[in-house]
Amino acid sequence: MFARLTRGCLIVAISLGMFHGTYGDDWLRFRGPNGSGLGAGELRALKWSSTENLRWSKALPGFGSSSPIVVGDLIVVTCYSGYGLDVQAPGDMQNLVRHVLAFDRSTGEKRWQVDLPNTEVEDEYKGFISEHGYSSSTPASDGERVYCFFGKAGVYAFDLTGKQLWHTKVGNFSDPAKWGDGSSPIVYGDLLIVNAGIVGHAVVALNRRDGAEVWKVEDPGFTNTWSTPILVQAGERVELVMSVPKRLFALDPATGKKLWWAASPIEQTVCPSLAESNGVVYAVGGRAGRGIAVRCGGSGDVTESHLLWDARVDAGICTPIVVNGRLYWNSRGLVSCLNCENGQEVFKERLKPEVAPAQGQRRSPAGDYASPIAVGDKIVMVTRNGDAAVIAAAGKFEILSFNSFADDGSLFNATPAFSEGDLFIRSNKMLYCIGN
Repeated sequence: MFARLTRGCLIVAISLGMFHGTYGDDWLRFRGPNGSGLGAGELRALKWSSTENLRWSKALPGFGSSSPIVVGDLIVVTCYSGYGLDVQAPGDMQNLVRHVLAFDRSTGEKRWQVDLPNTEVEDEYKGFISEHGYSSSTPASDGERVYCFFGKAGVYAFDLTGKQLWHTKVGNFSDPAKWGDGSSPIVYGDLLIVNAGIVGHAVVALNRRDGAEVWKVEDPGFTNTWSTPILVQAGERVELVMSVPKRLFALDPATGKKLWWAASPIEQTVCPSLAESNGVVYAVGGRAGRGIAVRCGGSGDVTESHLLWDARVDAGICTPIVVNGRLYWNSRGLVSCLNCENGQEVFKERLKPEVAPAQGQRRSPAGDYASPIAVGDKIVMVTRNGDAAVIAAAGKFEILSFNSFADDGSLFNATPAFSEGDLFIRSNKMLYCIGN
């Protein structure tokens, strides 16, 4: 199952707050606290547009599919420029530059910007990589530093003033189809854990203070997975759980030791990350459209003992969310809701009739990229064309508001962030703060 395990020596001090990634109302990683997509509090605004309930908006120096994060009074986001902005005329790869930007969360004023010229031979800007580009991994933070993963270019750490602290490379492979990277790093105690499956065929844990490798689990089967790991409290232990083609698996996040694995019907490619509730993980996706629920806390092969249900679903790229015992996600304009207990469909409804895009614009063969988030009993879903629906977290389909930025015709691939009542949404061109 696992081809190689290497381990360094590090004592990892874990606190419950560090495990869940919660620092007050900060949103420190992809999909917020422990990747759950659940925000604390209430949305200040249920409706928004370019003229309504928009606190501020800022133009970005390039494109990107990474989500913004909230670290104290900073909003941090990444993007890229110089190459791969136009499918018809991508330009010269030597001009590719990644950008890390921090904005004041209250005013939108830019506090700092770091520019990172590319030094690697990246996958060519064509096919599916043109759907998301070269800045698709959401940064993570421990409240003291910001960590960014740029695939072959490696992992970077910055302090909260933008000073680079370290840089570590984790591989220079390409997936078979050359679709580029997109998984996001997570913080666990003194570790930064990275799914480097695309570029390194490995899951890697780095010392978050200096970037040194602590442990590494390698397996050729880790390629073709863009999912971000999650941490699950399973009884008295914490498990690092991830979905890869044909299986789910759990590691001890402190050491990389394998704990359990289960066969998965999601084959070939895995884009969505896992959703979790009460020690059960939920995986959806795959070309055939499947969903499974697996109870954590096992040992060895738990395919038969811990599989709770297996269902056919209409799923794509986005990660589902669990609210009140139900699983929600959106794909290709459809909203799906399943019962977490048995996998039975509660509803599947269309957000609105889709309009075919003009040739060369908003090409979307894989459906929506952004994952839903929930605040209280309200779920926010953002589609690639910028339409954003707020729906009720209920057992029937109810749209509470439908919103868009009419003057922004770029792609909206990023999952929103939420903090202290405000919603942060980014497109390929802009970063928005929604509130009142």
